[in-house]
Amino acid sequence: MKAFTAVALALALAAPAAAQEPPAYSESAAAEYVLLPVLVFDGKGRFVDDLEQKDFRVRVDASAVELDTFERDDSAPVSFAFLLDTSGSMQLANKIEAAKNAIRSIVRARKPGDDFALFAFSEGEVRLVADFSTEPARLLRELYGLEASGQTALFDAVAATPSKMVKGKNGKRAIVLLTDGVDNASEIDAKKMAEILQQVSVPVYTIGLKNGAIGRLSDKEREEQLSVDNLKMLAGSSGGKMFLLSGEDDPRPVAGEIAAEVRKQYLLGFTPSGRGDVKYRIVFVSVARPGRWDVRARRGYRGTAPGAAGLTGQERRSG
Repeated sequence: MKAFTAVALALALAAPAAAQEPPAYSESAAAEYVLLPVLVFDGKGRFVDDLEQKDFRVRVDASAVELDTFERDDSAPVSFAFLLDTSGSMQLANKIEAAKNAIRSIVRARKPGDDFALFAFSEGEVRLVADFSTEPARLLRELYGLEASGQTALFDAVAATPSKMVKGKNGKRAIVLLTDGVDNASEIDAKKMAEILQQVSVPVYTIGLKNGAIGRLSDKEREEQLSVDNLKMLAGSSGGKMFLLSGEDDPRPVAGEIAAEVRKQYLLGFTPSGRGDVKYRIVFVSVARPGRWDVRARRGYRGTAPGAAGLTGQERRSG
């Protein structure tokens, strides 16, 4: 069956897991709790990693929000979910190998406690290749044997929920989507995709694999070969970032930048009231300190209006 349930794969990966060591967020928090991974850069594009909870201001629509979670620890482990396009177009210009090398670069730079999962998609089907594990040997072995064939159903892939909903155990998370961006088979349109992305709580880092000569093409030709707008939308809606690679490029700088960004996340959170309409609500995150700040976070969440602050993050996890 080509059409999939309109529950984002990203939601399945992003839904916080049951409490365990190291501490993780309760599974029910996916619907009840709003977690905001936030990155802050100064005017020169450098990470700002010395902010405190009092330095952040969060508003939902026109209302100020009182945070009840604040975490800052760039040594904390990360859960990475790789979503790899294995459609036939990825065979061209060594794109599939460039994607594999980017995944290997992130895995090889792992730190204690990091865990990884690998999903592959083509022809509107998403399959689990390697489940979340802190031991990446199986993932790397299975990655080596993946081949490209079939059409690309990018939107269907992001919107599909695998039959086994696996989750990383860490509070810091990232979805790394590697694709040539061309969608020639999806049954879900851009409007539906935008609605799905409203529920994604984890940064999606999109790596667009391009033909080596694409930089010399006209803007129109470039758009035809690589759907840049799709990748920007996927990344921007979630607080992630888009990168472009060709089969001739060294993937290590991109892999390093993604890993560095995820580790520099601040985790902010608050509890919705549970009352009133369930709808998409715009979130604004800013820094109260004087200076020029570039703040990157998810654009909103779907749920009820914020309520009064409840338990602290540690109390909520251990309760």
